[in-house]
Amino acid sequence: MAPHTDILALAVHRREDGAFERLVEQFEQQLFNYVYRLIQNVHDAQEVVQDTFLRAHKALTRQYDETRCTALLVRPWLYRIARNLAMNKRRGLRSRIEQPLPAEEHVGFNPAVRPPALLCSIETREELERLDRALAELPVEARELVFLRFIEEMSYAEIAKTTGLGESVLRGKVFRSLRQLRDTLASNEETAHAV
Repeated sequence: MAPHTDILALAVHRREDGAFERLVEQFEQQLFNYVYRLIQNVHDAQEVVQDTFLRAHKALTRQYDETRCTALLVRPWLYRIARNLAMNKRRGLRSRIEQPLPAEEHVGFNPAVRPPALLCSIETREELERLDRALAELPVEARELVFLRFIEEMSYAEIAKTTGLGESVLRGKVFRSLRQLRDTLASNEETAHAV
């Protein structure tokens, strides 16, 4: 995927017809899912994604020379922009009520793209909802890392570029985040059986 999208960034830089629209089409739903996981508010997530593309367009068409566009890894770069904007937005949202979004809308994968292995292993809507609730209960950083690694299937190198953390630190944090998710799922399962 990377070479195609990186060529797409160069096409945006060169202002080729439809290039930016293709970039938005390819990443809009993925970025929305990611940002929503961070700030858990539909309207604000949509706003952050829109701002992400505005900044990306400005940077690609004005700031970067062609050499830099060629070397740019678009996916982690877009996620980094979205992450920074989401964290800024999150600081301003602390007192606002969170808006739940149905689980099937979180996933919202493009059918032309192979869904992540984690989601392929989920057989029922109830399992997807349990996973979604458990993810929502995790601290923001843990939720973000699990989402990037196992839903978006990013490599540790891509996650490092997105978050600014070192790869070795990430591996430990992802391991602990998975353990937290497993514990949360088990706790929720016990609570459900007790009721």
